[in-house]
Amino acid sequence: MTEPTDRISESESKPTMKIKRAFCWSFGIAGLLTAILMLANSSGRMIDVDRKILSQARATWNTAELQNYLVEVSVTTTGTDVYEVTVVNNEPVQVKLNGKTLHRRHAFDTWTVNGMLNVIAIDIEHCERWDEGRAMPGTCDLIIKAKFDSLKGIPVKYIRMELGRPSNVGVMDWEITRFEVLP
Repeated sequence: MTEPTDRISESESKPTMKIKRAFCWSFGIAGLLTAILMLANSSGRMIDVDRKILSQARATWNTAELQNYLVEVSVTTTGTDVYEVTVVNNEPVQVKLNGKTLHRRHAFDTWTVNGMLNVIAIDIEHCERWDEGRAMPGTCDLIIKAKFDSLKGIPVKYIRMELGRPSNVGVMDWEITRFEVLP
């Protein structure tokens, strides 16, 4: 037979556990929202990107007429990778990933300036489809922000946040850490 004091401590522990569980969930959600807001708002002079802003950046890039360059891009997802791309006559001729030469052609175009501008264009199109209710099933909403070089039009920094279920947020960003015009 149980003592009356045993029943009291058991009944007190259930509400206490519910409160603790609710606090943990609240803390986790608040932390996640804070991280998203900090990433979105404390990233320097980054702005929301739309077709007009991208079009201006592309026009600036085309006006600069830089056809030979070396660009180093630090890409962060779950870890950080560094791509170094050499472009001659607007064609990528060499790509290194973390110092090792790549031979996969699909990686060559992505990390050129035109390739990065194209990636941003695809993400803008995705955001527009989402806003219009035309997004493909299983896709998520995006928040995209960028900072462009005002003289060259290059996407100096880009952040892409995937918003899915409340506890599922994927963040990818890149930053151009070196840009050299080649002869």
